[in-house]
Amino acid sequence: MAAAQEIEALLDRLDRSKLRVARALLEDPAALSLEDWPELGEALPDRGLPRGVVELAAPRALGGSTSVALAAVQAGQGRGEGAFCAWIDPESSLYAPGVVAAGVDLRRMIVVAPPRAQLGRIALKVVSSGAFEVVVIDMDPAADSPISHKLRMQRSSRRDKGWAPELLVRKLALAAEPCGTTVILLTDALRPRAAAWPVALRLELSRPRPERLTVRVAKDKRGRVGVAKTVPFRPLLRVAGWGSAG
Repeated sequence: MAAAQEIEALLDRLDRSKLRVARALLEDPAALSLEDWPELGEALPDRGLPRGVVELAAPRALGGSTSVALAAVQAGQGRGEGAFCAWIDPESSLYAPGVVAAGVDLRRMIVVAPPRAQLGRIALKVVSSGAFEVVVIDMDPAADSPISHKLRMQRSSRRDKGWAPELLVRKLALAAEPCGTTVILLTDALRPRAAAWPVALRLELSRPRPERLTVRVAKDKRGRVGVAKTVPFRPLLRVAGWGSAG
């Protein structure tokens, strides 16, 4: 509960009257344009990322999803001087110099590191606040991390009382709709899944070569799916953990 209370206090300190997310659907209903990565934008159905929930599925640390998410954060901040973004990072894996190298203004990005057991509830509070243009959520822990091992041990001894992932995604989508937030889920493409998630867009990412990013639209709310496209990789990161190579 302490983490939830801390997030509530943080959101209360934000001057939401100066944030433009609450009016986003009326003012700018278009997709989030990745202007600094035009080749990637051209590979996407709407030349950008839609409002709602977007999944970036990639092999852990090899797919480039962190770079795409940071490009989205930069684009979200570019909507105006009062535009804030949030990154929910349970393992505290973000490398601040790499984030700055991506063109992100740290003064307008809130990084939240809740216990993974509270990830769903904290993420829903952050998205429901309507305070952020883009919210990035690291959904899957590293398979061999101590935190992941401890979590597996806990789940082996007691029933997990959290939401099922597909239910959490649906709640996030409903929370994002009235304020037009783009919610980005970073997922491990190699992790098995019991059911499909109700996302607006699912991108499957990989990096066949360090200078190239392969993008495939695996799911789109309008039914548009496609073959994999290869674009130049945006060389901007050395992010620890999830994004050490991506």
